[in-house]
Amino acid sequence: MDSTFTLLDLGWQAYFQQQLSLDDLESNRIARICAFNSNQYELVGEFGFFSLESHSDMPNMAVGDWVVTDTENRFLRLLEASSAFESIASNIDTVFLICALNQDFNLTLIKRYLELTHEAQADAVVVLTKADTCDDAMEKRAQVEKLDPLLIVETVNALDANSLSCLAPFLKKGKTVALLGAVGSGKSALINTLMQTTDSNKTQRNIGESGSLKIMPSGAILLDTAGMRELQLAEFDSSAIANFADIIALEKQCRFSDCRHEGEPGCALKAAVKSNRLDEQRVADFLLLRNEDNDDDQVTKSKPQEKFYRSAQSDIRARKHSSAE
Repeated sequence: MDSTFTLLDLGWQAYFQQQLSLDDLESNRIARICAFNSNQYELVGEFGFFSLESHSDMPNMAVGDWVVTDTENRFLRLLEASSAFESIASNIDTVFLICALNQDFNLTLIKRYLELTHEAQADAVVVLTKADTCDDAMEKRAQVEKLDPLLIVETVNALDANSLSCLAPFLKKGKTVALLGAVGSGKSALINTLMQTTDSNKTQRNIGESGSLKIMPSGAILLDTAGMRELQLAEFDSSAIANFADIIALEKQCRFSDCRHEGEPGCALKAAVKSNRLDEQRVADFLLLRNEDNDDDQVTKSKPQEKFYRSAQSDIRARKHSSAE
């Protein structure tokens, strides 16, 4: 299938250009991964779309990665990514961290997403939605800004295109963006509004059939993969775990580091319930959240969720250490 995209359309930047050899420039081709299905990568370049079968001798790659191929579209090498969410997505310039300014406002969740984005070495912009329905938007915005003095924070109405004009500097042609946010935060509304345009010559274009990469009317590229959506689902565990900080801290006192809190000797949670220091139902809710019995009716934890869980534990240990000094 032919391609109507240039490398600049697809997000090519000087960072990647600097990694090319003379042979690459004269004889080889450059393509970007736009989808991964089963054991096959879908790529796009100036010469069109093509597929690559995944092999054990290939490096781990993700949607958004840039690769060098020969003229027969055979894999040669992977270019170093400017940012990477492990095996989920690569080369995202800016991540919009979406949080609603209503009862779902969650500073802990924003911090989790911020840490994850920094770890991936992408830029983060916090977008606080539903500002039109909030009476204390500026107060909540100030709370977010305290997380990092250099953090860019915007308050918007995701349904109003004019309200989203503040995001224009991050949506320039060739820049790749992604969104992270809880269900109900306004992600879909924000995307729909950004995709709209009054200019008939500027339209959204899917890059490939999967829709994992989309060229926005501004020329920016929206990266939206199943893996990134999985990260968005992690807010369930992240926000809920924040309500069990005392239990997480207490379980560190169990005799066994892998204590399942199901009657093992030396279980600190069982002892706390017995002495009425912990409510038994709260412990039951916590164990359900942890999903330690792998019941199919419970929420299955993903690797990103585990990362959020470990992050919550690290925060608690840091606070305990700080209070002890």
